[in-house]
Amino acid sequence: MDRRRFLSIVGGGTVGILLPYSAYRYLEQGIDAGHIGVKKFLNAGPNAALQLLTPNDDFYLTSSHGEPSVDAKTWSLTIDGLAENPLRFNYDEIRRLAPHEQVLTLECISNPIGGKYIGNARWKGTLLKPLLERARIKPNAKFAVSHAAEGYTTGIPMERMLSPLNFLAWEMNGEPLARQHGFPLRIFFPGKYGMKQPKWLTRIEIVDKEVLGYWEYQGWSQNCQRQIQAVIDDPQDGDRISGANVTVCGYALAAETGISKVEISTDNGNSWQPVEIFSNPSPLVWALWKFNWVNAPKGKHTLQVRATDGLGRLQTAERSRSEWPDGSTGYHTIDVTVS
Repeated sequence: MDRRRFLSIVGGGTVGILLPYSAYRYLEQGIDAGHIGVKKFLNAGPNAALQLLTPNDDFYLTSSHGEPSVDAKTWSLTIDGLAENPLRFNYDEIRRLAPHEQVLTLECISNPIGGKYIGNARWKGTLLKPLLERARIKPNAKFAVSHAAEGYTTGIPMERMLSPLNFLAWEMNGEPLARQHGFPLRIFFPGKYGMKQPKWLTRIEIVDKEVLGYWEYQGWSQNCQRQIQAVIDDPQDGDRISGANVTVCGYALAAETGISKVEISTDNGNSWQPVEIFSNPSPLVWALWKFNWVNAPKGKHTLQVRATDGLGRLQTAERSRSEWPDGSTGYHTIDVTVS
């Protein structure tokens, strides 16, 4: 048995022991070496970030309890608990709801800075808030618990649950959700890490108290807001580059606040220069940036990059020792040699 899958099974049956997320979670695949291919889209215009989609077969996978096979004929979604008008939808009914499409960048909380457990896809489904309004949530509601078919749970405060950004999805990049990506339905809370956005959704339970879900009970973040970050996508760490002008490019993202500025240092953080953000069409999608490094001196250089979010908050330079419990922090740093 694959060691990572074995650890996933162990993690799924062991509750209350504080272990690193990566030791529990089965990370099957992700973008190759974290390289998303920004350089191919340098001339694609302002909507390039919406076009830079991760193929479904390359989109990162995680599982805490395995990957259930759900029969659409018997599946249903229930919204109940503290709801005056509980709702239940079968698969055909959920797909007949008012459609909503959203390009959304999703990231695993255990993704290291510049890591491969991140992806961008065009999702199709329906907005969540109108369904909660139909269910008529009771005044004493405090939390909403999402339940997945394989037993996974996670909780969201009602105030955040009612955000107009939240949605349910049944399609991914124009195709019905594959089994491993959450068929028949998954839920999204833009700005949160993936652990708050379960696949194989079966129930939304409204409750009157805070609830710790599966990973939160292990000590992982309850808030789970994505950290502000910028990443150098090209060149890669250790590359040897040449030419009078060198193009450095990458992406940046934050929570639902989006990105307002990206800066680069070519001298290990001693000085900073603004870069051009050439595609930033949505705060929910990675912003793409480029920098023309003119007359780069020959020799070895340490490049760093940092971002500022839509509220003017600069990402922290403090490097987290691990992704646990709130996600990775610190500036993405690479070494290159100019020849």
